[in-house]
Amino acid sequence: MVDLATLASANSIRLEVKKDGLQQRQSGDWMLRVVFSATDYSEVLGRAPMGTRFACVMVEINDDETPVDHKSQDRDKWRDLGPTKQAALRCKEPVFWAFLREGILHFSEVRDEASAAAAVRNYCGVASRSEFSKPGFHKSRTLWHGLDSEFQAWKANENA
Repeated sequence: MVDLATLASANSIRLEVKKDGLQQRQSGDWMLRVVFSATDYSEVLGRAPMGTRFACVMVEINDDETPVDHKSQDRDKWRDLGPTKQAALRCKEPVFWAFLREGILHFSEVRDEASAAAAVRNYCGVASRSEFSKPGFHKSRTLWHGLDSEFQAWKANENA
């Protein structure tokens, strides 16, 4: 019996496309218009009636044909924010509140941004999240980074 991945790979259409337009419809759906080389044309596309559904995987590529690593770029952007802004942003997230209640800390009273901020301050030993940016609070910054890493692991495990 052939598995779905093998079947999909055997029947895939491989082509390089360039984004030519992006438009949101009144329904809220998005329309992506792409251009591809005539050498990449496939009769499968030509024969398919309008409305035919295709599964699609797209990977942005660099000039050297390697995939663009968006995940590491996102991690770099997050790191560049610093712990004060990171903690402020995390405390706004309901998923983070759930982690504080259910994760390793069991802060059962966390139900909103203010209680999440209080839990983070309590755990990290700061009077204000702004102290993360001040000299002498290395241990607090380390606790914050550990807490945020635990949150990421919990979120991945919980599929949140």
